Amino acid sequence: MAAEEALTREDALVRVEELTVRFPVEGGHRTVVDDVSFEVHAGEVLGIVGESGSGKSITSLSLLNLVDDPGEIVSGRVLLDGADVLKMRGTALQRVRGAEIGMIFQEPMRSLNPVFTIGKQLIETIRAHEDVKPADAYDRSVDWLRRVGLPNPERVMRSYPHEMSGGMLQRAMIAVALCCRPRLLIADEPTTALDVTIQAQIIDLLLDLRDETGMAMLFITHDLGVIAEVADSVLVMYGGHVVERGDVFSLFDHPQHPYTDALLKARPMPGQRLDRLPTISDEVRRIAAAGVTA
Repeated sequence: MAAEEALTREDALVRVEELTVRFPVEGGHRTVVDDVSFEVHAGEVLGIVGESGSGKSITSLSLLNLVDDPGEIVSGRVLLDGADVLKMRGTALQRVRGAEIGMIFQEPMRSLNPVFTIGKQLIETIRAHEDVKPADAYDRSVDWLRRVGLPNPERVMRSYPHEMSGGMLQRAMIAVALCCRPRLLIADEPTTALDVTIQAQIIDLLLDLRDETGMAMLFITHDLGVIAEVADSVLVMYGGHVVERGDVFSLFDHPQHPYTDALLKARPMPGQRLDRLPTISDEVRRIAAAGVTA
């Protein structure tokens, strides 16, 4: 599906409305996601960029109602086909996690269960959402490990997380996230631990799946080069706020917010030497820091 067709649809696959998340701090609370709203359509790749602490990952975790204590989703809605994920509990929420919305987490060692083999985790994920025989789930698991570029996938099926390198774990986690072909894939820094060759393979795989299935993606990264390659539209976050949004071409060519402009100017460019990184005004920083309340 062409991105242009996806973006003109009235009905969004996922609609986030006025999402606000806070954490306790000494003397009160800090709002880390502040009144954030956006939509993701089938077949669309929405990029989210911003510095560490800008609220990108907490926003993505909120879509699956995965904000852990002491964090608190104060207000807002996450609508999947009109149903609010934030109000779901039990089996209804479990059906959404993995089958409807998959997630590639930022830290694979913390996201994969250390006491189970990679194969067991893949097979259980598939059988939790689909009525398939164990042998068929095994074959699908091996196929997914092969598709994400892992050599000798049968051996990987028998391996425990601690027996694998960081890059191999990242690819195994991508296989777990994709094995049920979710309608929305949240990818939180999915290529951080991978070398350039494997990174290109994974990006190609994700885009091929988007084209094949109409899967939407929420792609979170610090790498503006990756965003330019994969995204149809972009949200720029700073201090828990969405400070700019737009299609990828307009944002790169004509940034409207000073923070977006500074991000783009800070990119390493061939033959260019930056003696000093771009900065933003004290007023912009003051507004973003105003999220502490009693």
